Amino acid sequence: MDTNLIWLSGIALETTVLFRGLRAALLKKYPLFYAYVGCVLVIEVLRVWCYKASPNFYPVFYWNTELVTIVASYAVILEIFRKALRHNPGVARVSQKLLLVVFVIALSYAAADLVNGGVASVARATADLGRYLLYVKGALLLVMLWLFGRYRISFGRNLLGLTVGYSLVVGLDVINLALLSFPGHEYSIGLRKLLPITYWVALMIWCGSLWSVLLNDSATTESAIDRDYELLVAKTMAAFAHVSERGGRTFRP
Repeated sequence: MDTNLIWLSGIALETTVLFRGLRAALLKKYPLFYAYVGCVLVIEVLRVWCYKASPNFYPVFYWNTELVTIVASYAVILEIFRKALRHNPGVARVSQKLLLVVFVIALSYAAADLVNGGVASVARATADLGRYLLYVKGALLLVMLWLFGRYRISFGRNLLGLTVGYSLVVGLDVINLALLSFPGHEYSIGLRKLLPITYWVALMIWCGSLWSVLLNDSATTESAIDRDYELLVAKTMAAFAHVSERGGRTFRP
């Protein structure tokens, strides 16, 4: 009964988040986030229908849809970096490229596992991809907190609520995955029971923070992060020029 209540209330909250996003014109502002919530909502309903209609097919359907959820979840962190750094276009472009490169690397590792194991290892390849990206998301969130705290980047209530809820879900998932390494998995089993409640709390945070549009009042002028980025680029280019010059002298006849 408790599990069904949490699931039904989660469905209601996901629907509310999407409805308020449509009414408040936030769908265009955070398209990747709302696509993630929409994917989770649709997939949850389809999984329940599949389990009741064809229980034998459910494991295959679960892992195929899990791949969609994993990709959609990773896209949210792209959205967070893109929106938080919208007044710092140079840094935003570099961060998005790095995030995409990391995703391609993780996807390549999972694809290698699939090729080596054959079609039967689709579940394992999907689980591996989810595990790789989960650790990546946890590390990126820590870097993001340090970066945004270091340069005092203003989020605004909409983006702050989105980030806090997302960090809560990812943080508990990372802890749960780490606890799986302990013998017996007793701690992981206990924490796993809290994961649906954690997602429910995140949905409550998203409902409250994304109920209406609240503009971010961060300045559009050049900030310390822009200056540090330009300084880093200049030093990198100077280092490459120096290495190129020395290499030319070495191989010059």
